[in-house]
Amino acid sequence: MAIEEMILLNMTFDRTELDQVLFTLKDSKYFYPQPASKIVNNVKGVHALAEDNAYTKLLDRLIQVASDMKLDLSNDLAYDRTLQFDRTNAYLSDLEAEIKKIKDVQDQLIEEKDENEKTLEILKRLTLSNVNLDQLLDCQYVKVRFGRFHRQNLDRIQYYEGRPFIFNKLGEDRHYVYCCYIVTNNLLLEIDNIFKALGFEEIVLPSFVHGKIDDAKKELEDEVHAMEEYILRMDQKMTILRETHKVDLLKLYSTALFLQRIESFKVFVVDYQSKCAIYGFIPKRMVTEFKDMLKSLKTVEYQELPADILDHQEIIAPTVVHNAKIVKPFEVLSKVKQSDMIDTTIAIAALYYVVFIIFLGDLGVGAVLALLGLLMRKKKMGQLFLSLGIAALLGGFIYGDVFYTFHLYPAIALPLSTVYKLIDGILLLIAGTFTIGAFKKMYLQSSAVEKVLSMKGICGLIIVYAILVYFGCVYEAHLNVPIMPFAIVIVACLVFVLAKSILKKKAG
Repeated sequence: MAIEEMILLNMTFDRTELDQVLFTLKDSKYFYPQPASKIVNNVKGVHALAEDNAYTKLLDRLIQVASDMKLDLSNDLAYDRTLQFDRTNAYLSDLEAEIKKIKDVQDQLIEEKDENEKTLEILKRLTLSNVNLDQLLDCQYVKVRFGRFHRQNLDRIQYYEGRPFIFNKLGEDRHYVYCCYIVTNNLLLEIDNIFKALGFEEIVLPSFVHGKIDDAKKELEDEVHAMEEYILRMDQKMTILRETHKVDLLKLYSTALFLQRIESFKVFVVDYQSKCAIYGFIPKRMVTEFKDMLKSLKTVEYQELPADILDHQEIIAPTVVHNAKIVKPFEVLSKVKQSDMIDTTIAIAALYYVVFIIFLGDLGVGAVLALLGLLMRKKKMGQLFLSLGIAALLGGFIYGDVFYTFHLYPAIALPLSTVYKLIDGILLLIAGTFTIGAFKKMYLQSSAVEKVLSMKGICGLIIVYAILVYFGCVYEAHLNVPIMPFAIVIVACLVFVLAKSILKKKAG
């Protein structure tokens, strides 16, 4: 299809209608606004409109609140076009305060529960050891420390065997070694420092442990169980808080996300103080429809400018083409430019579809390409791979081949070997792409001499197809065709091309 003819549309309007203009631009699929920073020409009092980051800060705050409450945010709910910051800030502040109360209690409970569990583990180890706890704790001139460190540090104890302390291993699990060490009071700080370097975590035993370890274990187990229940109660309280505010938070998130996007459009707004302007490219055929979208705004004025009028300011019109979904993925191969005036996407798509169905058709290859396309579906190449995969699958169903080796069922067969099919397919893609490019060049070329006497003209096409026809006749059809007529045609075309180049240089 043809490339859209673009124009540069300058919209000027009162500042009071800025929000309404931005709301409308959000829904436009054909208007390509340009950054105001490129439009402003160092004129005093004229500048790009500053973007307010208040909505970004609000979104960050909402994301943190949702994370604390374990709420999955989405913008599925309908948004509002306005937002009262004072009321919203007060609402979020109250909610954050409630969340903090719950989390503070929960964090404290978790910390105390962890301490109790570590103490309980030490008591279990003491029950299984020969350590007399009462005698150790009643000592006047020595100090005992109970605790744990990571298992990988156990071997490092041997480096301190000559130091004045007694080390007693109480037991170990998958991660930790539970132990105690005994040291005289005057050397306590030195030995504490050594064990700290080993990652020693001290576990302080409760005062009620003396002489009744089993009772202490029972009491600690009861406390841990009670804490687990209370932590669960805090989780339930957070769940109730989340469900109570879920709709309001999701509504607020949708609104803030929408308004942030609208705010981001301000980078396209030129600020003339009382008036504003937006420059943007739009297909010429869509101008009337676009103006109808803004007809309710009374102060909007339009100026239609040529698309290349601000090229010197690096404001370049985008290339817009309209193609059906079945050929759109091939735009990545046709690489159409605004200056081309012709869209070769349909021709490229037809070439690739025909080659992949007739010459490269295969169920295995098609499945791989289609799967690769689905995995990369968010990228342009992903859509291309998916289209080529479907084409190869269609050919595969015709031939019944898997990876060009296995034949699943009797089917149509080309009178060519697999190798020749692949070679022909690749050659046709190369030759077809060259041909499409040559016709495009000839269409854009105004000189009749260039259209005929150039490698991307008629002479170039004759050379390419003379070579293809000769090799096809000799190596595939096995015909005894003399090479001389083909050589004469190829040499004659090369002479014409060379002569044209020489004459062009002399004329230049």
